[in-house]
Amino acid sequence: MTEYFNQIHKGIPITDVEIIDLHAHLGPNRIMHIPANDLTSMIKMMDICGINKTVVSPNPGIDSDIVLGNNIMLEAIRNHRERIYGACMVNGHYPELSLDELQRCFSEEKDVKMIKIHPFSTYCNMKDKRMKKIYEFASSRKLVVLVHTWLDGDLYGNLNIFPEVVRDYPEIKWLMGHSGGPYGSYHAVELAKESENVFLDIALSTVPARQIEFFVSEIGSERVVFGTDNPFLDPRPQIGRVGLADISHHDRVNIFSANAHRIIDF
Repeated sequence: MTEYFNQIHKGIPITDVEIIDLHAHLGPNRIMHIPANDLTSMIKMMDICGINKTVVSPNPGIDSDIVLGNNIMLEAIRNHRERIYGACMVNGHYPELSLDELQRCFSEEKDVKMIKIHPFSTYCNMKDKRMKKIYEFASSRKLVVLVHTWLDGDLYGNLNIFPEVVRDYPEIKWLMGHSGGPYGSYHAVELAKESENVFLDIALSTVPARQIEFFVSEIGSERVVFGTDNPFLDPRPQIGRVGLADISHHDRVNIFSANAHRIIDF
């Protein structure tokens, strides 16, 4: 039984440990019904869980309009200062526009903290030469880049493609979104062992048993970060996964927020 067993089972928010969600979204999606995708609903869920800060990647920017998505993200930051932070959306099919958006977002708003790329939804391979300026921007600033990754069925950003790009840009802190999906845990750990600038993100719906314990035992808790995929997924089970995992309190603090502070200036 962990120190948070009774608290989590009673639905009481965790308040003695800061919790930072590095993988969340905002707004409607073109093909999926998300019943509580507005910012008010997300903030309410953050309060229920005890999540202090959330970095959002707006859904309209993933596969339709990166400018619209980034505008939504910037507005969310300004309306909920110190609760909501942003990930600038880019799309390799529009390299010049993406570079313009990076320069705009990071110059206009100090609380834009990361870059988000979604190779699968944009149909743009991570190795596409049009991604070069995006990576160079991130590398020059030593930024965190959150990448949607999956083990199989993704022709654009799977775990065989991911390491080739990671090796070319060691100054970037690469956040492996979903850690390769429900069947990608072993491969994700192998890649993390090869590259110290790779961090594993726990946001996932179909969750392998004892995945958190596996990650911590194999690469240490210092490179495992907390993410929920809110509002695609209910963040409460993700709190439970970490709070009830058979790991030390020190490991729990690392995952919930300490690692986020190490790689991002909040």
